[in-house]
Formats: sequence, structure tokens, C-alpha cells
Amino acid sequence: MAGNRKLQQEISQVLKKIEEGMSDFDEIWEKVYAAETQAHKERWEAELKKEIKKLQRFRDQIKLWMSSPDVKDKSPLLEARKNVESKMEQFKICERETKTKAYSREGLMREAKVDPREAEKEDKRSWL
Repeated sequence: MAGNRKLQQEISQVLKKIEEGMSDFDEIWEKVYAAETQAHKERWEAELKKEIKKLQRFRDQIKLWMSSPDVKDKSPLLEARKNVESKMEQFKICERETKTKAYSREGLMREAKVDPREAEKEDKRSWL
């Protein structure tokens, strides 16, 4: 009984850490795409990578608990695992975008990104 209670406490702690990690990931994600210089963007990407590694470790722990017969209610674990995996997919997209060379076939085929401020200026110019 005491072992089961301890396991439940440990699970709740990990789920709480995952929640915190997800919010940290979202904050860093916003900073990556709001970065104005390439150096800042690379720094935030490194932070993002550290955060996703933490979430992956928690996901591995969740997988271990899900395979254990001691855990009765597995729905919160399944939900947390799905959330972490969605963040992993999001990170993969970010990583793919940053590793694409500007003059590679994919880089040239990708449409040029326009800064929102520049787009607004261009819209006003065309209106005038």
C-alpha cells in the first residue's frame, strides 16, 4: 500500500514537471520565432533542444509506468505522453526549418518569408 502511494506521488510529480516543461517549451518556441538575429535564434534553439530532451526523459519514464501492472489509471499518463510527442513533432519541424540551407533545393523552393512589419509597410505603400 505504501509503495503504491509512493508511486502515485512520483507519477503526479512527473506529470507536474511535464506541465511546467510544456509551458517552458511554448515560451522558448515563441522566442525562437521572435528572434531578430541569427545568433539569438540559435541560442533559443539550443534552449529548446534542452527542454525537449527533458520532456523525452519524462516520456520514457511514462512509458515504463504504462507497461507496469501497478498503475491502475493510465489515462493521465497516456495524455501526457501524447502531449510530449506532439511537442517533439513541433521541435522536429523547427529543426528542419533551421537546418535547411538557403540555397539548397528545398530552401529555394520554399517561399521567401516576409517579416510581418515589412508586409504591413508594403501593404500601406500599395494602398498609397
